[in-house]
Amino acid sequence: MKKWRNIIVILLVLTGSLLIATPFLKNYIVNHNINSSLNEINNLDSNELKENRNIREQSEEVNELPSSLDVLKSLNFEGNPVAFLYIPRTGLKLPIYGGVNETNLLHGAGEMREYDELGKGNYAIAGHRMEEEGLLFHDVPRLQEGDIVYVTDKENVYEYELYDPETVLENETELINDRGQDEITLLTCDIPSKPHKRVKVSGDLINTYNYSNDLFE
Repeated sequence: MKKWRNIIVILLVLTGSLLIATPFLKNYIVNHNINSSLNEINNLDSNELKENRNIREQSEEVNELPSSLDVLKSLNFEGNPVAFLYIPRTGLKLPIYGGVNETNLLHGAGEMREYDELGKGNYAIAGHRMEEEGLLFHDVPRLQEGDIVYVTDKENVYEYELYDPETVLENETELINDRGQDEITLLTCDIPSKPHKRVKVSGDLINTYNYSNDLFE
């Protein structure tokens, strides 16, 4: 009887340790994914990014934070980034993929529509708001009016100036439509653990210039 009691205690301790470690493990893997993807995009030139844009990726509805299984599956991901995102105030650097699906959003941001070129119309991208500060789109709701976002396809750099964040409903899909101006729209969840609404941050295109790697180092 005592032997079985010891076994049960050990199993409970192991289970508790696993539950405690799981969030840290998830965040570690996502950080690893992002760094691997950034290394990949550093080795790509503008022509390769254009070729990736011709690969029409399948999008899917993503409403909640990824499960541990989703995160583990993402380890073998070989994606096709189409652009690169940089937000100086928060230090966020992410690859952008040509579609919104669970795997893409565990490595960077995803385009919410099909785009043939950047800097035209409403450039709408989505990202996971993870629970760890600084991870993926966690800090997007903290952006402020006047903050700058850079997007590049390694041919040109597109500079956007942001407005204050807004909370919107999940079904307000018209937010990603063109509105007759060149702008950017960042979308993420309002609460990382139990999202109910979305946070939208929009900004106007204020400058376009030739790509320089110095800006993103």
